[in-house]
Amino acid sequence: MSNLTPEELFDFHRELCDEARELMTRKNSDYTNSNKDEAPNCFANFTRCHDMGICSTEQGFLVRMTDKLSRLSTFAQSGELQVKDESVRDTILDVINYSVLFMGYLKQIGESSACCQEAQGTLFASSVIGEES
Repeated sequence: MSNLTPEELFDFHRELCDEARELMTRKNSDYTNSNKDEAPNCFANFTRCHDMGICSTEQGFLVRMTDKLSRLSTFAQSGELQVKDESVRDTILDVINYSVLFMGYLKQIGESSACCQEAQGTLFASSVIGEES
């Protein structure tokens, strides 16, 4: 096994992220609101947690991410996964996409929440997504 060069790692990163983006594009229509008269809600699958009184939307993201991290932890300990139709790569792609979705949600609520802006004296999004105020 040879070591990856930085260029090979960056190429692999691009490949993995491109694959994750394509997967998100395909799956998004399955999880967004199904009412064709409304604008799509990219986060509908997660906001339903709050709407149903299960947990906050943010916690909904974290629960799904924790499920995936638990699968990866099991793999790291045993070297195999029992569910054969989801590979380690599939699980990592899901973690990437849940991370992007969570960050997108935080960006959305930060940009639309005046109470958060006033409470912190700056744009909420600046502390969440690293933008300068």
